[in-house]
Amino acid sequence: MTLMACSLRAARPALIAYLSCVLTLGTFAQQRPAQRAQAAPKKLNVAVLDFDARGGLTKEEAATLSDAFQTEIVSVGEFTVIDRQRIKQILEEQGFQSSEACSQVECIVEAGKILKVERMFAGTIGKVGSLFNVNIQVIDIATAQIISNKARQHRGDIEDLLSEIIPNMARQIAGEIVGKKYDEVGGGGGWLWYAAGAVVLGGGAAAAILLKSKKVEPGIIPQELPKSPDFP
Repeated sequence: MTLMACSLRAARPALIAYLSCVLTLGTFAQQRPAQRAQAAPKKLNVAVLDFDARGGLTKEEAATLSDAFQTEIVSVGEFTVIDRQRIKQILEEQGFQSSEACSQVECIVEAGKILKVERMFAGTIGKVGSLFNVNIQVIDIATAQIISNKARQHRGDIEDLLSEIIPNMARQIAGEIVGKKYDEVGGGGGWLWYAAGAVVLGGGAAAAILLKSKKVEPGIIPQELPKSPDFP
Protein backbone atom coordinates (compact mmCIF):
# COMPACT_ATOMS: atom_id res chain seq x y z
CA MET A 1 0.00 0.00 0.00
CA THR A 2 1.40 3.37 -1.01
CA LEU A 3 1.79 6.30 1.32
CA MET A 4 -0.89 8.30 -0.63
CA ALA A 5 -3.46 5.49 -0.30
CA CYS A 6 -2.83 5.29 3.44
CA SER A 7 -3.30 9.05 3.77
CA LEU A 8 -6.59 8.97 1.85
CA ARG A 9 -7.89 6.08 3.95
CA ALA A 10 -6.98 7.94 7.14
CA ALA A 11 -8.63 11.16 5.95
CA ARG A 12 -11.87 9.46 4.81
CA PRO A 13 -13.66 9.58 8.22
CA ALA A 14 -12.89 13.26 8.62
CA LEU A 15 -14.14 13.99 5.08
CA ILE A 16 -17.37 12.09 5.68
CA ALA A 17 -17.93 13.95 8.94
CA TYR A 18 -17.32 17.28 7.20
CA LEU A 19 -19.76 16.53 4.37
CA SER A 20 -22.38 15.33 6.84
CA CYS A 21 -22.04 18.55 8.81
CA VAL A 22 -22.43 20.66 5.65
CA LEU A 23 -25.57 18.76 4.60
CA THR A 24 -27.07 19.10 8.07
CA LEU A 25 -26.46 22.85 8.18
CA GLY A 26 -27.97 23.25 4.72
CA THR A 27 -31.10 21.34 5.69
CA PHE A 28 -31.43 23.37 8.89
CA ALA A 29 -31.08 26.64 6.97
CA GLN A 30 -33.85 25.59 4.57
CA GLN A 31 -36.17 24.60 7.40
CA ARG A 32 -35.80 27.81 9.44
CA PRO A 33 -37.82 30.10 7.08
CA ALA A 34 -40.60 27.52 6.99
CA GLN A 35 -40.59 27.26 10.78
CA ARG A 36 -40.71 31.05 11.09
CA ALA A 37 -43.66 31.18 8.71
CA GLN A 38 -45.49 28.55 10.74
CA ALA A 39 -44.77 30.44 13.96
CA ALA A 40 -46.43 33.64 12.67
CA PRO A 41 -49.93 33.90 14.18
CA LYS A 42 -52.81 33.52 11.78
CA LYS A 43 -54.89 36.64 11.34
CA LEU A 44 -58.61 36.36 11.98
CA ASN A 45 -60.87 36.82 8.97
CA VAL A 46 -63.40 39.52 9.87
CA ALA A 47 -66.05 41.68 8.25
CA VAL A 48 -67.82 44.89 9.25
CA LEU A 49 -71.50 45.15 8.39
CA ASP A 50 -73.26 48.47 7.88
CA PHE A 51 -74.41 49.77 11.23
CA ASP A 52 -78.19 49.88 11.60
CA ALA A 53 -79.45 53.49 11.61
CA ARG A 54 -82.01 54.19 14.31
CA GLY A 55 -84.17 57.27 14.91
CA GLY A 56 -82.53 60.56 14.02
CA LEU A 57 -79.83 59.12 11.71
CA THR A 58 -79.89 58.37 8.00
CA LYS A 59 -78.56 55.19 6.41
CA GLU A 60 -75.85 57.25 4.74
CA GLU A 61 -74.64 58.63 8.08
CA ALA A 62 -74.64 55.16 9.65
CA ALA A 63 -72.73 53.78 6.65
CA THR A 64 -70.12 56.55 6.96
CA LEU A 65 -69.63 55.72 10.65
CA SER A 66 -69.32 52.04 9.70
CA ASP A 67 -66.55 53.03 7.28
CA ALA A 68 -64.75 54.86 10.09
CA PHE A 69 -64.97 51.76 12.29
CA GLN A 70 -63.60 49.50 9.53
CA THR A 71 -60.77 51.93 8.75
CA GLU A 72 -59.58 51.71 12.35
CA ILE A 73 -59.91 47.89 12.42
CA VAL A 74 -57.74 47.72 9.31
CA SER A 75 -55.19 50.18 10.72
CA VAL A 76 -54.32 48.00 13.75
CA GLY A 77 -53.02 45.36 11.32
CA GLU A 78 -54.24 42.33 13.28
CA PHE A 79 -57.07 41.16 11.02
CA THR A 80 -57.82 40.14 7.46
CA VAL A 81 -60.72 42.45 6.67
CA ILE A 82 -63.14 41.95 3.78
CA ASP A 83 -63.79 45.15 1.83
CA ARG A 84 -67.28 46.44 2.53
CA GLN A 85 -68.14 46.85 -1.13
CA ARG A 86 -67.13 43.22 -1.62
CA ILE A 87 -69.37 42.26 1.31
CA LYS A 88 -72.41 43.77 -0.38
CA GLN A 89 -71.55 42.10 -3.67
CA ILE A 90 -71.14 38.64 -2.10
CA LEU A 91 -74.31 38.89 -0.03
CA GLU A 92 -76.36 40.11 -2.97
CA GLU A 93 -75.02 37.30 -5.17
CA GLN A 94 -76.09 34.79 -2.52
CA GLY A 95 -79.56 36.32 -2.29
CA PHE A 96 -79.04 37.61 1.23
CA GLN A 97 -81.94 39.95 1.97
CA SER A 98 -80.36 42.18 4.64
CA SER A 99 -77.15 43.14 2.87
CA GLU A 100 -77.15 46.78 4.01
CA ALA A 101 -77.95 46.51 7.70
CA CYS A 102 -78.08 43.54 10.02
CA SER A 103 -78.37 43.81 13.81
CA GLN A 104 -79.88 40.48 14.93
CA VAL A 105 -77.43 37.72 15.89
CA GLU A 106 -79.06 35.15 13.60
CA CYS A 107 -78.79 37.54 10.67
CA ILE A 108 -75.16 38.34 11.47
CA VAL A 109 -74.19 34.66 11.78
CA GLU A 110 -75.88 33.83 8.48
CA ALA A 111 -74.00 36.66 6.76
CA GLY A 112 -70.73 35.56 8.37
CA LYS A 113 -71.11 32.01 7.08
CA ILE A 114 -71.73 33.30 3.57
CA LEU A 115 -68.65 35.54 3.80
CA LYS A 116 -66.57 32.71 5.35
CA VAL A 117 -65.25 34.85 8.18
CA GLU A 118 -64.58 34.03 11.83
CA ARG A 119 -65.77 37.27 13.43
CA MET A 120 -68.39 39.80 12.44
CA PHE A 121 -68.67 43.40 13.64
CA ALA A 122 -72.16 44.86 13.64
CA GLY A 123 -73.92 47.62 15.47
CA THR A 124 -76.66 50.18 15.82
CA ILE A 125 -76.43 53.97 15.98
CA GLY A 126 -79.37 56.13 16.96
CA LYS A 127 -80.20 59.58 18.25
CA VAL A 128 -82.76 60.77 20.78
CA GLY A 129 -82.88 64.53 21.02
CA SER A 130 -79.23 65.60 21.19
CA LEU A 131 -78.00 62.26 22.58
CA PHE A 132 -76.35 59.70 20.30
CA ASN A 133 -76.38 56.05 21.32
CA VAL A 134 -73.81 53.68 19.79
CA ASN A 135 -73.83 49.92 20.32
CA ILE A 136 -71.27 47.64 18.62
CA GLN A 137 -71.11 43.85 18.90
CA VAL A 138 -68.57 41.20 17.92
CA ILE A 139 -70.08 37.87 16.93
CA ASP A 140 -68.19 34.58 16.84
CA ILE A 141 -69.55 32.88 13.74
CA ALA A 142 -68.61 29.34 14.79
CA THR A 143 -70.44 29.52 18.13
CA ALA A 144 -73.06 32.19 17.26
CA GLN A 145 -72.11 33.92 20.52
CA ILE A 146 -71.68 37.63 21.25
CA ILE A 147 -68.10 37.83 22.51
CA SER A 148 -68.01 41.61 22.93
CA ASN A 149 -70.66 44.28 23.30
CA LYS A 150 -69.65 47.93 23.64
CA ALA A 151 -72.06 50.81 24.17
CA ARG A 152 -71.32 54.53 24.21
CA GLN A 153 -73.50 57.60 24.59
CA HIS A 154 -72.50 61.00 23.30
CA ARG A 155 -74.14 64.39 23.59
CA GLY A 156 -72.71 66.67 20.95
CA ASP A 157 -71.88 66.76 17.26
CA ILE A 158 -71.97 63.73 14.99
CA GLU A 159 -68.48 64.73 13.82
CA ASP A 160 -67.19 63.64 17.23
CA LEU A 161 -68.49 60.13 16.55
CA LEU A 162 -66.63 60.07 13.26
CA SER A 163 -63.31 61.49 14.43
CA GLU A 164 -62.90 60.02 17.93
CA ILE A 165 -65.67 57.93 19.49
CA ILE A 166 -66.14 55.29 16.77
CA PRO A 167 -62.36 54.91 16.08
CA ASN A 168 -61.65 54.56 19.81
CA MET A 169 -64.36 51.93 20.19
CA ALA A 170 -62.79 50.03 17.28
CA ARG A 171 -59.34 50.17 18.89
CA GLN A 172 -60.71 49.04 22.25
CA ILE A 173 -62.60 46.10 20.72
CA ALA A 174 -59.63 45.07 18.56
CA GLY A 175 -57.33 45.21 21.57
CA GLU A 176 -59.59 42.93 23.58
CA ILE A 177 -59.72 40.37 20.77
CA VAL A 178 -55.94 40.15 20.24
CA GLY A 179 -54.88 40.87 23.82
CA LYS A 180 -53.26 44.26 23.22
CA LYS A 181 -53.88 47.83 24.34
CA TYR A 182 -53.97 50.59 21.76
CA ASP A 183 -53.70 54.30 22.48
CA GLU A 184 -56.83 56.31 21.89
CA VAL A 185 -57.07 58.75 19.02
CA GLY A 186 -57.71 62.42 19.77
CA GLY A 187 -58.49 63.01 23.41
CA GLY A 188 -58.39 65.90 25.84
CA GLY A 189 -55.30 67.49 27.30
CA GLY A 190 -56.23 70.87 25.95
CA TRP A 191 -57.86 71.59 29.30
CA LEU A 192 -54.39 71.80 30.82
CA TRP A 193 -53.71 74.75 28.55
CA TYR A 194 -57.04 76.30 29.40
CA ALA A 195 -56.37 75.93 33.12
CA ALA A 196 -52.96 77.51 32.65
CA GLY A 197 -54.60 80.34 30.78
CA ALA A 198 -57.02 80.84 33.66
CA VAL A 199 -54.16 81.19 36.15
CA VAL A 200 -51.99 83.48 34.04
CA LEU A 201 -54.63 85.67 32.41
CA GLY A 202 -57.33 85.54 35.06
CA GLY A 203 -60.91 86.73 35.04
CA GLY A 204 -62.69 87.52 31.81
CA ALA A 205 -59.83 86.49 29.51
CA ALA A 206 -59.75 83.01 31.05
CA ALA A 207 -63.53 82.75 30.77
CA ALA A 208 -63.23 83.62 27.07
CA ILE A 209 -60.73 80.79 26.55
CA LEU A 210 -63.05 78.33 28.27
CA LEU A 211 -66.04 79.48 26.27
CA LYS A 212 -64.17 78.98 23.00
CA SER A 213 -63.04 75.49 24.00
CA LYS A 214 -66.36 74.14 25.25
CA LYS A 215 -69.92 74.61 24.09
CA VAL A 216 -72.35 76.15 26.58
CA GLU A 217 -75.81 74.65 26.96
CA PRO A 218 -78.66 77.07 26.14
CA GLY A 219 -79.98 78.91 29.18
CA ILE A 220 -76.83 78.38 31.25
CA ILE A 221 -74.89 81.54 32.11
CA PRO A 222 -71.18 80.83 32.38
CA GLN A 223 -69.58 82.00 35.59
CA GLU A 224 -66.53 84.20 35.40
CA LEU A 225 -63.46 82.63 36.93
CA PRO A 226 -61.94 84.35 39.99
CA LYS A 227 -59.18 86.81 39.30
CA SER A 228 -55.61 85.74 39.76
CA PRO A 229 -53.95 86.91 42.99
CA ASP A 230 -51.70 89.94 42.96
CA PHE A 231 -48.08 88.90 43.36
CA PRO A 232 -45.71 91.19 45.34
